[in-house]
Amino acid sequence: MSQAGITSVAGAGGVSSFVEDVGAAAPAAGIINILGGAGITTSGAGNTVTITALAGGFAWNVVAGAAQGLVKENGYINDNVGLTTFTLPAVAAVGDTFQIAGKSAAGWTIAQNAGQTIHVSGVSTSVGVLGTVSSANRRDCIELLCTVANTDFTAIDFVGTLTVV
Repeated sequence: MSQAGITSVAGAGGVSSFVEDVGAAAPAAGIINILGGAGITTSGAGNTVTITALAGGFAWNVVAGAAQGLVKENGYINDNVGLTTFTLPAVAAVGDTFQIAGKSAAGWTIAQNAGQTIHVSGVSTSVGVLGTVSSANRRDCIELLCTVANTDFTAIDFVGTLTVV
């Protein structure tokens, strides 16, 4: 019996495989995992699995503190009364994206880890922990894309005046 990409074996008491857009999954020890990808979350209760697409593919977070580590596929609204320092992740895959939306008059800065560089409109930061990109005005915003695993990030969109060191 097969329906909507799920194959079961009559009389076997369970599902034998799931066919996806790419590949197939078969239960191991009677268990199959359903995981979300970029912009997708999953949850389960009883016999129901819920798959939810996040608005815009991002989870948005209001940050009211002085420091925040960046997490892929997350956007951050800077709402701290003082400067907020956002730090790039030490491990990032090509295609990971991050967004910061300025709200606080105190602004934001993006700190790097060893060996990392941010490229903004033909200008690049100093390599490593001394390099930064910072907002100059209250509503400055940036979207970063990891273009070389762990080390290079490119501003694919920004609004306002940014300071690149």
